[in-house]
Amino acid sequence: MNSQTDKFLQLYKELEFEGRRIYFPDAKENETIIGRLFTVPQLKKYKEDLDYCRIVRNFLTHNPKVGGVYPIIPSIEMINLLKRCLNIIVNPPKAIDFAIPIERIYTAALDSKLSEVIRVMNSFTYTHIPIMENGKLVGIFSENTVFTYMCYENSININEDTCISRFEKYLPLDEHLNEYFMFLPETAFLYEVQELFKYTPVRKKLLTVIYITKTGKRDEPLIGMVTPWDLL
Repeated sequence: MNSQTDKFLQLYKELEFEGRRIYFPDAKENETIIGRLFTVPQLKKYKEDLDYCRIVRNFLTHNPKVGGVYPIIPSIEMINLLKRCLNIIVNPPKAIDFAIPIERIYTAALDSKLSEVIRVMNSFTYTHIPIMENGKLVGIFSENTVFTYMCYENSININEDTCISRFEKYLPLDEHLNEYFMFLPETAFLYEVQELFKYTPVRKKLLTVIYITKTGKRDEPLIGMVTPWDLL
């Protein structure tokens, strides 16, 4: 049973070491890192369990063994918790691993027929269609685009020959009335995306899609996209 407790203490030590190395390199040498790890977004949900581990660790550290045996033995669940938290810190999941890759993203062009784009959106429940020209993202078509068009144009006349270019003025990312978009680099972590979707609306707009490019610049080729549905 001592080996189980030794494993718990070793994992706790590793968690503190990696937490200091990755998140709090400026922490004092004798400062307890576990308490500060509670603030790390991807560990917040384990706050109470980690705090309990801290109490157990302090008890084991400051109390002598009885007959060469530790007075208490941490459970397997506590050991697994420390392993899980350690792995989250050392190998956090990347947003790109949960994103829709560019190969699977339905895109359209300015000369694409509106009727075809809407048919695809309806068939596959797509909500936002990147509009590409010469390999670059020039705008997003969504239900919001039609709404914005009608707000400013007061009417809309379409037929089977109507192209996406009819809405060209309202396709740019900054022209959407009720939604906005963000770009992140391919190195972004999943928890960063989760936190962004939790934020309150910006100027009464909701974040609806996060696009991923190599360095997070909007003029770079798209690598993937993440929506709240992908996280769910």
